[in-house]
Amino acid sequence: MLVALAASVMFCGGADSGSYLLRVERALEGGRGDLAAMRGPAEEAAKRLADGGALYAAGQVSMVSEVSGRAGGFHMLQGLGDKIPAAGDVVLWFQEAEEALPRGLRDSGAYVVAFGSVKPEGDVPFFSNHAKECGVSPTLANAVPGWLFTGELIAALTRLGKSPVLMESIGTYSGITRMKQYEKDGTRFHADMQVPAAAPGVLGNRYCDTVGAMLKRVEAEERDELNLAGNWCADAKAQGKKLFMYSMGHLFPDEVGKTEIGMVFASAVWNAGFRLSPGPEDAYAAGDAIVHIGYQHPPRELLRKAVPAGGRVAYVSVMADRDFVKGAEAVWIDPMWPWMDACVTLEGYEVPVLASSGIVNGAIAWEIYRVTMRIADK
Repeated sequence: MLVALAASVMFCGGADSGSYLLRVERALEGGRGDLAAMRGPAEEAAKRLADGGALYAAGQVSMVSEVSGRAGGFHMLQGLGDKIPAAGDVVLWFQEAEEALPRGLRDSGAYVVAFGSVKPEGDVPFFSNHAKECGVSPTLANAVPGWLFTGELIAALTRLGKSPVLMESIGTYSGITRMKQYEKDGTRFHADMQVPAAAPGVLGNRYCDTVGAMLKRVEAEERDELNLAGNWCADAKAQGKKLFMYSMGHLFPDEVGKTEIGMVFASAVWNAGFRLSPGPEDAYAAGDAIVHIGYQHPPRELLRKAVPAGGRVAYVSVMADRDFVKGAEAVWIDPMWPWMDACVTLEGYEVPVLASSGIVNGAIAWEIYRVTMRIADK
């Protein structure tokens, strides 16, 4: 299903053909304007969680993954799946396309907070993803209010004297050990830690400032690399060569494979840097264009396979492969987010909160696609 069709009609040669990075930054600013309205729903949700209610995510599958088991997110959050939530539970529901809120969820008695493009029927708190006015894929745009509300919910819990267990990136030295410890204990709130109460809007505004700065820095400092990647892809398309866009992370690969990007690029998961997760067995030839939207480590195996075969590779990762930084066959694009991924300081807490990579990497993937199609259409 092409879940981002409505957004892309506007930017594929339409009214807004500007940088996708700056469009996503505008969506962040739209979300910033909703922070005051998030306070009441966040405080109501916090009361339920503090009283023992469960926290779930439902709806758009890639967003359920984006906020679950995620650096800077709630350790207690689970995907709802086919379960029926209890009356005291909280459900973050992410709209896919313009679907209606499922009746069973609406009638469950759980406290549902909705995010998307169109407000669902019923008395449900709803926060827009600002996708339409900013010309952004609605599935990617859902991450903006999703993470902003997460920040406001964390803050609301601290004002109740609760310090929720928050995730650390599994790419850090202590991330997996820390995660397994809390999974083993089933700990929802720290018993030995009390962080100071965070005022409404503080975490959300920090997130908008920090991620917005990342997007603008990629636009300013990586523009030549982005254009080069788009040129390689457009050239491959014109010559009838293969185009690939591999990806890893929670929003991915759906944000590639289930949108218009997947109509141009073959899509698959390639978890670079994770030794026990081998990549696809695709073959490459001279003139093929390969994009890898990665995480912390560069796609070393991909580079050493595709480049000698004559393919050209553009890769996005925090760390560069020193043998393939910028050249005729490979280019590194720095996404500017930190190794920890989570990027906002919560005073008194041991790890940063609120993940940045999904939004930034998504904007980069769409920008490469935009440049590709702009050149190809000429």
